[in-house]
Amino acid sequence: MASEVRCWCRHCKAELPPDHTGPCPKCGKLGKDCKVAVSAVVAPRASLRARKKRKGFGKFMIESIQGWFPSGDPKLKKGVDIVRIIDREKKEKHHIVTDLATGEVIHEEHEPLSQHKSQVKHLRKNVKKPKQNKKQRGVK
Repeated sequence: MASEVRCWCRHCKAELPPDHTGPCPKCGKLGKDCKVAVSAVVAPRASLRARKKRKGFGKFMIESIQGWFPSGDPKLKKGVDIVRIIDREKKEKHHIVTDLATGEVIHEEHEPLSQHKSQVKHLRKNVKKPKQNKKQRGVK
């Protein structure tokens, strides 16, 4: 945060140093007005999600998520900036994660959507579901 102090004589408007005391050196009268200007840089923490829909596409045609998100990593205290674009029309996915403190790109991924979907299906197949007994399944 930066601040600037400017002072002047109340009567003749001559500029005075901020630490000046006593009568004005120009007009000899007492009285001083000061103005303090304070500036600060505020980093907003916001994010935006937009979806383009069209008939014939299930959920959405294009989805874009951009902005600040908290990170679960204690090393990334300020959070991360995420840009994720899923384009079903062009059949591609882009995902970029940037550290807000350093500006360093942590993760960058550009791939065809078909490759991404096959990875998700593969992961779901390998997850073992807990066995349910007859009561939980609704079998009598």
